[in-house]
Amino acid sequence: MENISKGGPKTNEGKAISRYNSTKHGLLSREVLIDGENVDDLTELNTSLYESLKPIGSIEKILVDRIVSSIWRLRRAIYVEKNSMNWYLSDTELFVVIPESEEQIERKNIRNILANDSTDTILRYETTIERGLFRTLHELERLQAKRNGKENTLPTLVDINVDTPERFVSQK
Repeated sequence: MENISKGGPKTNEGKAISRYNSTKHGLLSREVLIDGENVDDLTELNTSLYESLKPIGSIEKILVDRIVSSIWRLRRAIYVEKNSMNWYLSDTELFVVIPESEEQIERKNIRNILANDSTDTILRYETTIERGLFRTLHELERLQAKRNGKENTLPTLVDINVDTPERFVSQK
C-alpha cells in the first residue's frame, strides 16, 4: 500500500505559524486581534461591553465574547474599507491622460471607489458581521429576559421579495 502523506504542518510551531496563512485583510481571521491592532483598545472594548451587558453564566459570557469579536471585526472592516477606497482614489489620479473638469474627475473617482470588487467584498463582510452581531445581541437579550422572568419573543422575520415580476403586473 502506498504511503500518502497529508499536507500541512506537523509540528506545534508549524501549526501556530500556519494559522495566519489565510490572513490577507483579517476579516475572516480566527484570531480576534491581528498584527498591527492595539490590544489595549480590544481590552477596553471587552471591559466596556462586559460592564454594560452584565453577562451571568457561561452561555451569556460566550455571547458577549461573540459580540466583542463582531464589533472588533466590524471596526476592522470599516478600517479596511476606508483604506481600500483611499487606495482606489489615489490610484485613479495616476491615470488622467486627457484634461477633465473637476466635476468629471470627482465623478470618476467616486465611481472607481465604489464600483470595484474590493468594496463589494468588504461590504458583504460588513453585512455578514452585522447580521451575526444582531443575532447574538438578540439571543443575549432573550436569555437575560428569560433569566429575569420576562417574556421576550424572538425578532420577527419579514421576507420581502422585490425581484418578483408579478408586482409590476397591473390588476384589471
